[in-house]
Amino acid sequence: MRAARIHAFGADPVVEEVPTPKRNPGQSLVRIEAAALSHLDMTVTSGQFELRPELPHVGGTDGTGVVVASDTFEAGTRVLVRGAGIGLVKNGCWAEYLVASDRALSVVDSELEPPVAASYFLPTTTGYVAVHDVGELAAGERVIVTGAAGAVGSMAAQFAVLAGASEVISVVPRPEQAELVPPKTRPVVGTGADVVTELGEDPVATLLVDTVGGEGLADLLRLVQPGGRAALVGYTLGTKLSLDLPSWLLRDVRLLPVNMIRKDQRARELGPEMAHLLAAGTLNLRVQPFAFDDIAPALRKLREGTVNGRAVVLPCG
Repeated sequence: MRAARIHAFGADPVVEEVPTPKRNPGQSLVRIEAAALSHLDMTVTSGQFELRPELPHVGGTDGTGVVVASDTFEAGTRVLVRGAGIGLVKNGCWAEYLVASDRALSVVDSELEPPVAASYFLPTTTGYVAVHDVGELAAGERVIVTGAAGAVGSMAAQFAVLAGASEVISVVPRPEQAELVPPKTRPVVGTGADVVTELGEDPVATLLVDTVGGEGLADLLRLVQPGGRAALVGYTLGTKLSLDLPSWLLRDVRLLPVNMIRKDQRARELGPEMAHLLAAGTLNLRVQPFAFDDIAPALRKLREGTVNGRAVVLPCG
């Protein structure tokens, strides 16, 4: 079979022939139809993360495929693959076949196309948790969402609209992304101080959902009303944040981490409902598929922020 393996931390994955894995009792052999590419994948394979897999490593924390052999699932069952260390400390979904613990598999809604089924779980559950569980959004509040053209940001903006926010301000870094933000939201182009210039110096929101991070986040916190909240999800624009502590204490804005590794059980509870909302058209997830041989350039596009939505590769496509 073919698999995309990392041979050195920080290096591009290499698609190469490797033996098809053999399953043991309590495991299933799955033929992978689609595998998601995420910033978590890039963090793990950078070698700078707390979790460091043995090399060579097959990345990919999320995927969908069809069961080939199992003691638990019937052959032909389409399943979502994630959890149990998949793609983190164990080989992941960037392969034509994967052996996974049965507890890492769940039956996926058959109405979802494989690219959507492979990629919906993380952005939908993260967006929901950021807005509701962590951000505790109430109807009538005004919300700012950064990176709103991306998968997680788009979901957070959509959930804020569904929750009855009085206004959802969708922030994107580049002008061409303004048309990609969810309907019923207000697009604003820029980062950090640019957004403050556009919206004014006075606080305009009670909740900020930030999916991009970076030093510009300090400027955005000025737009949150005293006593408000900032749910912090991602760091595509930078992993460092400097705060003037007296100013932050005066503004009294809570900085709330959205840690989906710790909230895995909550995400699994939400997963079926998220799939139902997608199948019903209540939520919309933009997906950009790539050929398996193009996984390295696809990851570069993801790193540069030029993917339109959620990036997936098709190992068996």
